Amino acid sequence: MKRWLVTFGPAVADEGAARLCRGVRDVGGDALAIFTSLYTGYRIIQPRYPQRGIYALETDRVFFEPEPSKYKGCLLQPERSRDFAGIDLLEEVTKAAKEEGLAVAALVPMFAAGRFAKEHPECSVQNLFGSRDRLFFCFNNPEVLRYRNAMIEDIASRYEVDAILLDKMPQTMLEQDAFNGRINPLLRVVGSFCFCEHCQQAASERDLDLSAVKERCTEIARKSLRIPQHTVDALRDQLAGDTEIPQLLVDEPLIYDMLQFRFDCVTDYVRKIRERLKAIRPDVQLHAAFVPTMHIGHDATSPRSWLAVQSYKRYAEVFDLIHCVVHWSPDVVRYETHRAVDAVAGKCKLCTDLRLYGPTRPEEVSILAEEALAGGADALGFLGYDVASEELLKALKAWAVKKTGDRLG
Repeated sequence: MKRWLVTFGPAVADEGAARLCRGVRDVGGDALAIFTSLYTGYRIIQPRYPQRGIYALETDRVFFEPEPSKYKGCLLQPERSRDFAGIDLLEEVTKAAKEEGLAVAALVPMFAAGRFAKEHPECSVQNLFGSRDRLFFCFNNPEVLRYRNAMIEDIASRYEVDAILLDKMPQTMLEQDAFNGRINPLLRVVGSFCFCEHCQQAASERDLDLSAVKERCTEIARKSLRIPQHTVDALRDQLAGDTEIPQLLVDEPLIYDMLQFRFDCVTDYVRKIRERLKAIRPDVQLHAAFVPTMHIGHDATSPRSWLAVQSYKRYAEVFDLIHCVVHWSPDVVRYETHRAVDAVAGKCKLCTDLRLYGPTRPEEVSILAEEALAGGADALGFLGYDVASEELLKALKAWAVKKTGDRLG
């Protein structure tokens, strides 16, 4: 039962790769997942790194040295981190991890890219009103696929990683709230679809009339927009869930077909990634990070799994391991783990990722871990090593020692 620690790139430079990997081993970790870039510039607090205690992460700049030949002919080109120019953080951490006996996963944000989506709107989602998104790539855009394929091949062929961990896969959807209030559920669904020329081509190949879908979505959106925003906001607590959606799918078979089309496109693409990866490095596993099956996810996009095209059941045969990221309370961890484990049905491994930051108290660390294991998780993940306090890391170590009987550190 692996215990994954997740870290952002800057910690490798701040602490040093060797010391960081020893620290991960010391608190009971035997595997490390490191971001190769970030899709948005999260501002993080790092209590254990006073020299960088408050830090805004770079957006869409990589923490490794790309091999230019891998990206020949790509419209999108990788850009090195400016804060850590000249330092290949991925190379340093993979070498140090091997010396500590840690497995390493390189985390790649696939279809969310805040800076690239703004600079290359032709690669981003185009909604039913013709507006381009400013965060999400279209998962049928050939330039996007070419770029991400090149990045996966680049990392897998040149670095001693044990897994490629796909994040934001694909998570193309609207957030819960716009600037002027809650987005009502039906508008959120039809507003999350992409109708660009590449989706039109993919739909025609799958016998889906995307023009008819767009026409029906426009009518649903028009009616949704007639509801006064103050009325929608008055019901925001009730509209946090998806209670209207089953009725929508019963009444609107085209919307159901559109959702199936989205899943088909992405699962087919993941199969191709898997084939390419196994051809390069047969020993490298393919992992994914998914939002919880029932709850809204924790990050900046507030996604729901079904609308974010994340189905544990449908992807179980194309991934070796799926991380169910449940950054919530113990009861939520237990519930979501059960649901995810039942969905994958033993076809792939399931890792429950827990919150080792923010509201989590030291005394809750062991409770969260035990609830995930009671729910049937095959592995545990903890985000994040670099944003956790000393107290949280000590609590994790105490639980790991008690659980395994090992002498750690």
